[in-house]
Amino acid sequence: MTVYDLIIDGSNLLLYGMTDRNKKTFVANLAEFREKLKYFSKRGRRALFCIDKITIDKIKKGKIKINESIENFEKIIEENSAAVIYADYEMAEYALKFGCPIVTNDKFRSWRNGTEKNKKSKIKAEEWAVIFRQRVLHKMDGNRKFTTIPPLQHRQANFVVESQLDQQAREILKLKEENEILKRRNELIMATNTSLRKGISANSGGS
Repeated sequence: MTVYDLIIDGSNLLLYGMTDRNKKTFVANLAEFREKLKYFSKRGRRALFCIDKITIDKIKKGKIKINESIENFEKIIEENSAAVIYADYEMAEYALKFGCPIVTNDKFRSWRNGTEKNKKSKIKAEEWAVIFRQRVLHKMDGNRKFTTIPPLQHRQANFVVESQLDQQAREILKLKEENEILKRRNELIMATNTSLRKGISANSGGS
């Protein structure tokens, strides 16, 4: 089974910049979208790319405009082995399964406060709180370059001869990154355990 470092909210990245005011004139830039997806692999991150069915359908029906053909959009989905989802909770389930954060600017407010629900979702409020807190935010800078906030460290080998101090600094940085991943996974596990304990207590009280 592939283990992922990040879950990508594809619709959120694709529609970056769309608002209620400009949604009728907004045009999604597929060239920029491709670069956004490459950003993670270039930095040594194994990312699971998710995109929701509603976004796909709206693009096919012309309700969301793109600057290239539908075929090119479908090719991006195919080449990146996208997981087509029907609701945000499915992305959240992937985050819990792999113990990694979601790259998104979505605040998941309606899921966190319980106004949005799905009978198939088993994610509790405590878990949504951790998923929200662990989000990796993103933006386009002044030069229309995509970056996360803060930027992900570049982990690919650059073939430059490093001094011993440079090597030590790189190793320390790698250890810090690995420690951060472990902390995130531990938070998710603790949130899940809290939800399970509440469920057990509720069941015991009702019997």
